[in-house]
Amino acid sequence: MGALMLRHHALDTFMDPKSVAVIGVSRKTGQGSFNLIENMKAFGYEGKIYPVNPFAQEIMGLKCHRNIEEIGDSVDLAIISTPREEVPRIVKDCAGHGIKGAIVVPQGFADADADGKALQKQLTDISRNDGIRILGPNTLGVINAFSGFSSSFMPVRREKVPVGIICQSGIFFVGASTFTGMIGKGIDVANGCDLDFADALEYFGEDDDIKVIFLHIEGLKDGRRFFDVAKKVTRIKPVIALKTARTDQGAKAASSHSGSLVGAHEVFEAAFRQAGIISAKDPEEVLDYTKAFLYLNPMKGNRVGVLTFTGAGGIILLDTLEEQGLQMAELSSETIKTVKDLSPEWMPIHNPLDIWPAIMKHGMHSVSEQALKKLLQDPSVNALICIAIAPNPSQAFLDATDVIRETVAKQSDKPVVSWLYGPNQQAVSASLEEGGQVISLPTLPRAARTLGALYRRDGFLKQTHTDAPRFKVDPRVRELLNGLKEKGSSHIQGKKAFELLQGYGIPVVHSQFANELQGILKAAEGLGYPVALKISSAQITHKTDVGGLALNIGNRTEMESAYESMVEAVKTKSPRANIDGFLVQKMIGGGLEVILGAKRDPQFGPTILFGTGGIYTEVWKDIAYGIAPLSPEEARRMIRQTKSHEILKGVRGESGYDMDILVSCLLRLSQLMMDMEDIKEVDINPFGVFSEGGLALDARIIL
Repeated sequence: MGALMLRHHALDTFMDPKSVAVIGVSRKTGQGSFNLIENMKAFGYEGKIYPVNPFAQEIMGLKCHRNIEEIGDSVDLAIISTPREEVPRIVKDCAGHGIKGAIVVPQGFADADADGKALQKQLTDISRNDGIRILGPNTLGVINAFSGFSSSFMPVRREKVPVGIICQSGIFFVGASTFTGMIGKGIDVANGCDLDFADALEYFGEDDDIKVIFLHIEGLKDGRRFFDVAKKVTRIKPVIALKTARTDQGAKAASSHSGSLVGAHEVFEAAFRQAGIISAKDPEEVLDYTKAFLYLNPMKGNRVGVLTFTGAGGIILLDTLEEQGLQMAELSSETIKTVKDLSPEWMPIHNPLDIWPAIMKHGMHSVSEQALKKLLQDPSVNALICIAIAPNPSQAFLDATDVIRETVAKQSDKPVVSWLYGPNQQAVSASLEEGGQVISLPTLPRAARTLGALYRRDGFLKQTHTDAPRFKVDPRVRELLNGLKEKGSSHIQGKKAFELLQGYGIPVVHSQFANELQGILKAAEGLGYPVALKISSAQITHKTDVGGLALNIGNRTEMESAYESMVEAVKTKSPRANIDGFLVQKMIGGGLEVILGAKRDPQFGPTILFGTGGIYTEVWKDIAYGIAPLSPEEARRMIRQTKSHEILKGVRGESGYDMDILVSCLLRLSQLMMDMEDIKEVDINPFGVFSEGGLALDARIIL
């Protein structure tokens, strides 16, 4: 796909201003002065600069002004570096004089104390009411090597490279070589009182200068808008994200299984995956993935060929490849014959392709070239890893760099990654990467993970993207929910929870609700033994922990005993719980227990979960997540992502389970959460799935 059509964007003012007022600029210059104007000039900015400092006549040959009004000329952008208390007034003055954008450099706002938070709110209000856009506070601002503009008070190197960085810390500007390796354009959204990640991502998505986007995210202001923008941008160019501050905040105030299982980190990872963002877990992966997306061809499948000078190197790869969803390619007979003819008769030929015995027989250059050509031509190979030696200059006859680089340049439409071992890794790796069609990585696991990132991106681009379906809903659901709210209900379970789910077409087990023993006995006789008895209490989340669940009750006598034991156990183990009543259910056997759940995330909104259910849900935590509204493809991906998927398919001759009913229920749960904003959490655990159909066996809904 080509780039989006460029249109005017709020960030144009920041990235390519024709005139800049620098308010609060230092009078000091030279090393250690952190002078904004000095850095701007050194970076190559050629627009008009208006220093504003009432205590100086001129700075670096430029006339100083006491305030914005004194400038007289029109100004595109203001860079503000004053004590925090003065910032709101100055921003308002800028807006009053027609300045369209302001970069607020100082710290001490929402990143600090209560006063700072109040000051930041003032900035947000000014932006909304006075028509000025604000970047920051607590920011280095922007870098644009293409236009020659930088607002950073820290010196940065100018490189016209197609890498855009969006971050919340200046370290990613100053330390770009450690992270992406380079930076062509950068936007430090920092505290994000106005302009945020969604704005910056949208901007770089439209920017033809930028081919790869990197995000450093601590937190988001508007996760839903970011998610929607990301889904569009990732169809055009790769986006890599490093999410820091990975705490499990979502579990602290949870009232259900679903609430305790969904934390901030899991939601972000689900959003990234669903939006096509490639998640990196550390700076090493950021660096590797950036190089790969800049220089390598796409990976069109998951089969990897390995050319190696050492058998052990190929074995090291196997585990990491599997973790990434990759596999060793089954080489064609032609590839195997070519290398077999070069090798000693006793040498078995397979993938990984160990060519060292052939090298010993015929020489490094000839064998490496022939084997590499065959691997690149082999239709069963989607990507290639070369394991070779990085020798000292005195052993140049062992250096395969030229062979690999030249052969790949001539023939390959596949990504090629190399791992070089030996005493001269850095220099030989740099030589191999000349020409930009092969990248060299310092470890084999990093090579495998990088190919995994390429494969995930290709898989995302190949996905069919259908809209979330809409199901017919019983109109009484809204009436039921409103009635419960009027009564002050916040925890819904038992019969009412089942009614809400049934209204959205989610099948539930046949149940009857009773308040006392005689009603329980009557319900059991009506349903027919064996039955289950469950406690119903807003204060009890895990029934088994307090003795609130009895299964396979076979007759009246057993029911009387189960009831008495349950009441006594609950009073002992949860004395403050209010018992609303009891649920009597027909025993259902032969199914697999899974969990279907949902939680309303403060950033991304309704989040759906699926995984292994029953009493061990929170022990195994075999859970997959998705952001609503779910498409059928996303619902199926969630199921495939779990270990329970293997059981659902059927193991050791067993027939499989009905995955279509699970997809349907996930989609209906997604619609319920999108429709009913009053619902905070939904917990269907367990949901019994059978060879045909499935039933919600227990449910809990939190308003």
